[in-house]
Amino acid sequence: MRSDALISRRTCLRGLGVALGLPLLETMGWADGRKPAAASKPPVRLGFMYMPHGVIMERFWPTDSAGFLKSPPTILEPLRGVLDQCLLVKGISGVPIAPFNGAPHALELSTWLTATLPDAKKRDVVNIAISADQIAANYVGAFTPMPSLELATMPQTHMEHQEGLHEAYYSHCSFRGPRQPMPAEIDPASVLKRLFQCRETGFGPASKTSYDP
Repeated sequence: MRSDALISRRTCLRGLGVALGLPLLETMGWADGRKPAAASKPPVRLGFMYMPHGVIMERFWPTDSAGFLKSPPTILEPLRGVLDQCLLVKGISGVPIAPFNGAPHALELSTWLTATLPDAKKRDVVNIAISADQIAANYVGAFTPMPSLELATMPQTHMEHQEGLHEAYYSHCSFRGPRQPMPAEIDPASVLKRLFQCRETGFGPASKTSYDP
């Protein structure tokens, strides 16, 4: 435990009021008012959020690139406090997808963070590319309790077998390697226990499934 990452128990409990915050003591040195601002800083986090059903564009996309930070669109309003740290990019939907022109649902998720099309010669197995989140995890994962955490709100159970592509392309956007998709956790209780490193029977890190041929 690093001395520069410690804060007093009183400092932690003053604003939390619950013991759930205690496992975070090692990463909360930035919250201790007794230290100079330059001595410690909040941990940096990187997150990717995918919305499969899209958004209403006129309520999402800013019409004024100069003033949208002060007057954001309706959907972006909850992000007002951090919008100056966000990058909005459009015009990337025209990437050629041949020879998978008949597989939009299989490609929209699997190519999002990989920027790579599946291997057309081995469609029945996973062979794509490492995803952006896992590239980041390889660099900063050693400094966090878990290198990465993949979350979802519901399981993907409907498979369409478009263009003969493997079913994993429909339900995974995170890939540790070209042949290893990262399953997403959908149970909030399991997520909580993973975050706080509980080891009760029946709970724990979700198994990682490899789709090696």
